[in-house]
Amino acid sequence: MISETKEQISNPVLLSSGSLRNYGLNRVFETAAGCGYDGVELIVDEHTDSVHADYIRKLIERYSLPVPVVHAPFNFLDPPGWEKDELSRLVRSLRLAEEVGARSVVLHTPFYTDRAFRRWLEEDLAGFQKKNTVTILVENMPCYRKVGGRLGKLFSLSDLAERDRRGFWKLVPNFLLPPCFPLSALGEMDQFPNIILDTTHLGTAGIDPIAAFERFRDRIGHIHLSNYDGREHLELQTGILDLAAFLHHTARSGYRGGYCLEIMPEYFDSHDSVHTIRLLSENLAFIRRHSGRE
Repeated sequence: MISETKEQISNPVLLSSGSLRNYGLNRVFETAAGCGYDGVELIVDEHTDSVHADYIRKLIERYSLPVPVVHAPFNFLDPPGWEKDELSRLVRSLRLAEEVGARSVVLHTPFYTDRAFRRWLEEDLAGFQKKNTVTILVENMPCYRKVGGRLGKLFSLSDLAERDRRGFWKLVPNFLLPPCFPLSALGEMDQFPNIILDTTHLGTAGIDPIAAFERFRDRIGHIHLSNYDGREHLELQTGILDLAAFLHHTARSGYRGGYCLEIMPEYFDSHDSVHTIRLLSENLAFIRRHSGRE
């Protein structure tokens, strides 16, 4: 099968379903396949399609496109029929991953109010992982406690209208806001055996992605790619991060994991299918060119 061949590709390039979260899941797969992606990273969200293994398997077969990675739901999303607590949702995500043939599950660190799940991550995750064949990848989250973050965008005239629409609090530099994800510092990430590196989230703290990659290189199983200019999850050539250099470095270092384009549909004309396909294809070509896959 074609899908089995794609599973075996070194450094597969996936499209996050969140990049087109305003689309139905069938259209996400159709678009990813049409652009030439090697697979889809499935974000479990509030839509019924994202939690139905039978339907997802049909899409995998229909488009010959695997789902190597399942992303556990964000803390503000409520998948239909799923429990509210993070541990139960992780267990459900692992079960879904097994049912669709995924090798990994992406897990966010807890929101600052969820102290019980934080304790579980710090004390019990390692033992829990040993009992599961699907790898649990802990993602570095945005860090706004350090000077930097969105400060550079505070006086950007091009961004004023958007911030105004999103409310007054958006005028406050994020490093003055509460640390929403208390395990976001690199030193705190050291305790986790398996990591997914997110470039935009590194950008919020002014951390060089290459330096972060070197710190965790033996534990990185997957990489979320997007750029940052004060807004998160921009397409790869818009922002302050030198992702070409980052991709070159990971390739030269012998990285064998996957890459995933995870951008926000609010920041490009996702309602325009022609523009969307062109942008996703250009970003795919960028990743393959600079990672040596071309």
